[in-house]
This record gives sequence, C-alpha cells and structure tokens, in this order.
Amino acid sequence: MSSIFWPCDVARNGFCYGWDHPALCVAGVLEVEEDSHADALLQLIARSAEAQALIKICGTPRVLGRCVFSSFPRSSYPQPDVEMFCGPSRAAYIYYHRHDTNSLRFYALGLNGTRHFDLQDKVLRSSLKHDFSRIGLSRSASSTGQILVNQWNSAKSLEQFIEHEQRAQTAVIQEPHTCFKETSNFTAINKKVQYTIHRVKCSTNLFWRVASFVFVYSREFSIVVQQIESRARKLRRLLRGVQPVPNGDVRLKSSQYIEFYNALWIILNDLIIGIALRQFLRQDHEAFLHLFKFAFEDKAVHKIRHILLWLDSWPAGLKLNTELSRFYSHSFMGLIALWDRGFRTVIPLIPILLSALELGSAFGVTIALAVVCDLVCIFMAHVQLCYLVSVTVYGHLLRLVASLWNLFRGRRHNVLRNRTDPWDYDVDQLLLGTILFTLVAYLFPTVLVYYILFATMRVSTILVYASLETTLVFMNYFPLFALMLRVKDPQRSPGGIYMRVELIEGGNSVNVSVEVGHIFS
Repeated sequence: MSSIFWPCDVARNGFCYGWDHPALCVAGVLEVEEDSHADALLQLIARSAEAQALIKICGTPRVLGRCVFSSFPRSSYPQPDVEMFCGPSRAAYIYYHRHDTNSLRFYALGLNGTRHFDLQDKVLRSSLKHDFSRIGLSRSASSTGQILVNQWNSAKSLEQFIEHEQRAQTAVIQEPHTCFKETSNFTAINKKVQYTIHRVKCSTNLFWRVASFVFVYSREFSIVVQQIESRARKLRRLLRGVQPVPNGDVRLKSSQYIEFYNALWIILNDLIIGIALRQFLRQDHEAFLHLFKFAFEDKAVHKIRHILLWLDSWPAGLKLNTELSRFYSHSFMGLIALWDRGFRTVIPLIPILLSALELGSAFGVTIALAVVCDLVCIFMAHVQLCYLVSVTVYGHLLRLVASLWNLFRGRRHNVLRNRTDPWDYDVDQLLLGTILFTLVAYLFPTVLVYYILFATMRVSTILVYASLETTLVFMNYFPLFALMLRVKDPQRSPGGIYMRVELIEGGNSVNVSVEVGHIFS
C-alpha cells in the first residue's frame, strides 16, 4: 500500500491536483466540472514566472484524481474517497499542514534546513563538516526528501496562484509579501554609505590612506578596533535589509528575517545596557578611580614584589640557589619598578581613561568591554614581560638538558636528517658535559620555581582576558531573537520532521500526520 500526502485544511469535493513524483502529494482541490478544465488551468498557471520558479524546486503540478468527502467525518482529519487517475486505488493518507508564505513557517529535513546566520569565518564553516551530532542522509534519500519538503512548503503558494488566476484571467499574479520589506529610507541610507566608502577607498588623499593603514594594522592588536568593525558590519547588514529571495525559498526568507531582527535586538540591548553602565560610571566616578589605582598598585605591583622577596628568603624550607634567586628577584623587581614608575606618570591621565570608558558605554556595553580588554593588556604588560624572560631561560635549560641526555647516551642530533645518530665523544667533551650537567642540576629548581610563578600570573591574566572576551562574544552573537521566536512559534525554526500516529475512534484505523521536530532535542 502506497502513501498519499494530503493537506489537513482541504476538505471539499472536486479534482485534486499536486505532484506524483517522488510520491503522491496533493496540493489542493479545484472545484470545476471536468478534469480538462482543471488541467487547462494548471497549464496556464505553469507559464507564469512565479510558477516556473516553483516548478524548478518541486516539479510540474498535474491533476491527480477526483475526491469526494462524506458529510459525516470520522476523525479530526479529512477522510476523502479519492479516485486516482494515476497510482494505486488504495493508499494510506499522511497529513501535512500547508503553511502560508507570509507566516514564514516551513518544513525542513534537519537542523541545516534553518540557516539562521551567515558564517563569515571559513575555519568555522569547515569545522562544522566534522560535527558528529549532525545526522547525515544519503544523497538519494536527501534529494528525494527535499523534493517532498519543497512540495509541502509550496502547496499553499500554488493554491494562491490558482486563486488569483480564477479571480481574473488578465490579472498579474503578485508575489505574497513578506512580513518585512526593505524601505526606501534604508535603501537611500545604504546607497549613501556605500558611496562614502567607495570615495574613501578611491581617495588619493594621504590622510585617508594613512588612517586606513593604521586601522587595518591596529585591528590585529586592539579589541576596540575589532568591535568597531563588527558593529559597522552589523549596521551595514541592517541598512541592507532583507534582500529578495530567488525561487521564493521560504527557508532563506525566514533565515534573513531572523538574522535581521536578531542583529537589531543585539544592538538595541547593547545600547540599553551601555547607557545604564554609563550612568553607573558617572555616579561613582571617584570610587572607580580609587578602585582602579588600588587594584593596579596593590595587586599588580606590590603583591608581585612581595612574592619575589618571599621566594628569595627560602620559603617553606625550599632551598633555592641564593645567588641565582637574588639575581632573578632583583631583575624582576627592577622591571616591575620601571613599569610602576611609568604607571605613576600615567596616573593623571586615568580620569581621561575613565571618561573614555564612560563615552564608549554610550555606544554600547560591548565598546566598554573592549576598552577594558585593551586596558588589561596594557596595564598587565609587565607580567607578560617577566613571563617572557622566565620562559626563555627555562626553555634554554630544557634544551641544554636534552643535549646532555644525548651526550651521556653517546648520541648526537643530526640536523640534516632530523634524527639522533650514534657518536663517539672525546674525554674533554664528556668532562664539559659533566660540568654543565652539575650546573644545570643545581640551578634548574630555582629557574623552575620562578617560571611557575610567572606562568601562574600569566594564566590568571589570560583567564581574566578570556572571560571579558567571552562576555563580549556573548553580547555580540547571542541568538536572543531566534530563541524567543522558537518559544513563540516553533514551526518557524524547525529541527526536522517526524510522523505522529493517532488512533481513530473505534480503534480500526489510524491517522498519520507530519509534525515539526524540536530543534534542541
């Protein structure tokens, strides 16, 4: 027994039309006297440009048979008596919903049917190919299922085309309007912005060339510049609006709709939180200034200096090399003192930095977070410098230990072949290696302790920086509108399809309907 896909909202007598490949899918019913009239109407519709786009993704519609409904329905779903012109005489009915194009509801085979956002990062797009959580179908099953899904999504549009033709044979069938259309004001602003950008790119003025070079170069180091570029990209996308969709693809149209309003929600929430933060900074300006000075001088300068003096005095019975430990502590304290001296010269400019933070908050909390990220990198640069010194010495000692290990085994590293080969060493070379091994054995614990100290400080700085960047990414890309839309109308962001079976009263037969799967299941 084969299957016939039948729309849930169709329960009238007449000639049913739809597609017979890859399965019998009824799109609607024409209330005409003869099948030749229905066939002529479908052929007339097929000549229009809108119907041609639909035929390209669904196939050519045709008259499938004649249906008659009883006046006493046995269930909530229509139970037609169909005399098919093609196909079997008996078939099982599978019911589906015909979604209007204006509602932006649609069926999709899987999660990849809903393209909420354009992935600009090529590395991220390539990494998604290895996502094991995505269920892949065979090419034949995927193409067959996609044609069926396209037919379900286009059934209502085909009925609208026929209704327009029946109302007036000479009327132009208008494409159903979307819930959002690009306004002329947005188009004018977008054209002006594009013209300005083109003038800047083509300008021979030295100032614009230097400014563009500085912007591109500083983008690699400054989070503020990257955030400004990201915000400009979002504003440009908003000004572009929702573009016309080829073939009337409701999936792409819904994706553009969600992407547009999600970007709008993100920017508005960013501005609201930023304005609230600006008022908070303005009211507690002096407290933030005192907290900033205390946090840097006490934690980033005096605390590190105290730890260095503590390590230099054999803490907890840890007997480090006295001369090397004193050299380490004095050298690092000299670097920290030099940085502290530079910080004290910058102290009068701290109110200006807080004013810049307050001004950035007026443009969104993400600008303020980007400013804080850059300030963390600048004011913790002395920790990075001490870490680089300690890790350089530690790396040289490790390479020296590896060379001495090859020496005592009677082997040598072959640079040309990138391997270790047997080698006969002289007595003088073995004696020099023994002396170096003795020095390394006594000095390595001291070097390791100072390396662990500054590596821990560096990791703590990275954790603070990573938490700020995570919050920044969360504020920039959190799909708030998509989640709210999922709660409000799940059929506008489907996560696949499944079949639901209902038992008819009496228990003799069942109804099978196509339902939208959950996107988070």
